[in-house]
Amino acid sequence: MTRNFTAAAAAAAAILMLLTDLQVKVDPNTEGQREVKLTCSFTCSFSPYNFYWYKNDQKLKTTNDNYIVLDSTSLRNEGSYSCRVYDSERRSPPVCVMSKACWGVTYTPDHVCALKGTSVDLSCSYTHPAAHTVRTSVWFIKQKADGEPVDVREDEEYQGRVQDTQNSQNNCSLRITNLRETDAQTYRFRFYTDQDKYTGRRGVSLFVTDLKVTVSDRGNGYKKLSCITTCTLSNNPTYIWYKNGQRVPDQNRNELDLDGSSDGSYSCAVTGHENLHTSAVYSPKNTSAEVLPTGDLMEGDSVTLSCSSDADPPVYTYSWFKQIAGADTLLTTSQNYSISNISSLHSGLYYCTADNQLGRHNSTPVHLNVLGSKSNTALKFSMVALVVFLVVTLVSGALWMWKRKSSSANEHSSTAESVQLQSAPVYDNIPASNYRVTSDDQENIDYTGVVFKPYPTEEGSLSPRLPPDTTDEEGVEYAAVNIQRNTAATQLDGANDDPSQIYSKVSR
Repeated sequence: MTRNFTAAAAAAAAILMLLTDLQVKVDPNTEGQREVKLTCSFTCSFSPYNFYWYKNDQKLKTTNDNYIVLDSTSLRNEGSYSCRVYDSERRSPPVCVMSKACWGVTYTPDHVCALKGTSVDLSCSYTHPAAHTVRTSVWFIKQKADGEPVDVREDEEYQGRVQDTQNSQNNCSLRITNLRETDAQTYRFRFYTDQDKYTGRRGVSLFVTDLKVTVSDRGNGYKKLSCITTCTLSNNPTYIWYKNGQRVPDQNRNELDLDGSSDGSYSCAVTGHENLHTSAVYSPKNTSAEVLPTGDLMEGDSVTLSCSSDADPPVYTYSWFKQIAGADTLLTTSQNYSISNISSLHSGLYYCTADNQLGRHNSTPVHLNVLGSKSNTALKFSMVALVVFLVVTLVSGALWMWKRKSSSANEHSSTAESVQLQSAPVYDNIPASNYRVTSDDQENIDYTGVVFKPYPTEEGSLSPRLPPDTTDEEGVEYAAVNIQRNTAATQLDGANDDPSQIYSKVSR
């Protein structure tokens, strides 16, 4: 098995060499002769199994030998020839044989690296036999089912972003603007003559890249920033560095050295494309610590302390500490710190730190407060509930006693007022003009139409009053009593009159 693995590795290495050194050569000993020998040349001792030959970009034949022989007297053999070996897809450059002008397309260069958002020109030149006239040409990256190419100028993804910039005969150049990452493709050129067509098979490979700042440690607190791309930019540009958005003077390389005190955010750009900044790199900031879940903690609960921070490059280490007088204690080097079955011993201040290649930042401490065990808390709640119940009961009883005393006092007051009304009735406005009293009727005293008005009290009581006792005439007060007789007007002598008289329509 080891021997087979070694042989396979050797074969792969040889193939790689063939890919770089492969070329078609015309045997100089056959030039000008009827038979012309073409050799697929390579610089290694490894002999491929098969050789694949192409004429004017079309497959011609497969051979076990690394050469073919052409009849120079046949015009059909004129053209450009290339070869390919084994399972490789890479061909040798085409060679024009038996003609001054062969079919061919040359891409210069065949690899282009450009920045995303910029413009790029893909350039090539082509040749064809003199008897042919070029009618049309296309750049393409896709082909239809029948093998015909799809012109990029008609591709929806390139609408308004591509144009043919051919500026001379046999020149084939294409400009792509506002480059996107999806534009990274292999672009090929095909031209059509009045007699035939030809495609430059190898094409030009376009790579689209972004700028990015990386950070590396140079030791002793020094850092190195590098403005890098995923491919080597084709125009060998100079670079611009920015600190906190301001240009750093006298820096045009793709590297920037920093000492340990160089805080801030850094970005870079390429000269000529200053508007295409990289995203900035910076040390951690806005570091915060959080206790989950929030709210009061009881003994026996579980809690998680979580740390977060904003940093670019991202934070590579989080650390949790507990503040203790004299020296803080490192708890863990993780973003989260969990405590199960917590107790009052865990109470205190906690904070976290966030580190990346450019520095460190600390959070504001958070306080962890453990109130007590759940059983003690339940007992406390029960005691509080009992006290509240007793207080409510005592207050309710006191209010009931107070209301009862107030009701009794009101009843005594009403009784006293009733007695006062009975002992001291007052009569007023007693008109007697419509009644006649004769001397014969003095023995009989009648009271008719007596109306009593309620005696007002201080509290505005509307309790009914009894009429005055008719037997208790000694304490009755009379006011404005007018009496008329049917006989001749006679002034009644108070000494001779009966104290009892007839009163009618007595109003009070």
